[in-house]
Amino acid sequence: MTIKLTSNLRLAAVSVAAAALTLLSAGTSAAAPYTDTVEAPLGYFTPTPADTVSSPYYRGFGQDWGYTHGAIAGAFTTATLNISAFDVDAAQGEIDKIYAYDNGVLTEIGSLAGANDIYSFTGFNLGSNFFDDIAGGLQVFMKIDINDAGWFVSLAKSSLSVDNGSLPNPNPGGVPEPATWAMMIIGFGAVGSMVRNNRRRNVFAAV
Repeated sequence: MTIKLTSNLRLAAVSVAAAALTLLSAGTSAAAPYTDTVEAPLGYFTPTPADTVSSPYYRGFGQDWGYTHGAIAGAFTTATLNISAFDVDAAQGEIDKIYAYDNGVLTEIGSLAGANDIYSFTGFNLGSNFFDDIAGGLQVFMKIDINDAGWFVSLAKSSLSVDNGSLPNPNPGGVPEPATWAMMIIGFGAVGSMVRNNRRRNVFAAV
């Protein structure tokens, strides 16, 4: 009787261990939503809302730049690059091209859509051809105002999401109170307009 009970306990212990191993294996091999976000102080990402239309963050033609995301290992089935930008006047003709390296080749993935005087994300769906690059650290490059039309833009964040990972707040740094943010937007719009007008005058004068 004692021997039979001991044998049953051992069998039960083995069964529990096997079940635990199965669950652990399923958890580590299954894809999970994940987002890697690049922001200030890296590169020219705007560190605070107050810096939105300040140099060197508010950039125009000839001030192109790039950055690298952290490596995302493991299995995933979808990937989206989301870039938060301020003062994207796409409806008025501003074109800011976004590129990513695909096996060492600079590949266009689209243009910023964004919005005018607020920070908002533009999403770019990445095909499976980019998955190996994502696993090694996706390299992104931006060409600003490709037509040299006097437009400027600021970036707050770049979020690379796999399997529908959630996005952060699009604004740089902390999120200010609504009233404060509204006043900042008014100020940004006025300063941005002055900068764009000055730039256009310089371009026209050079022609």
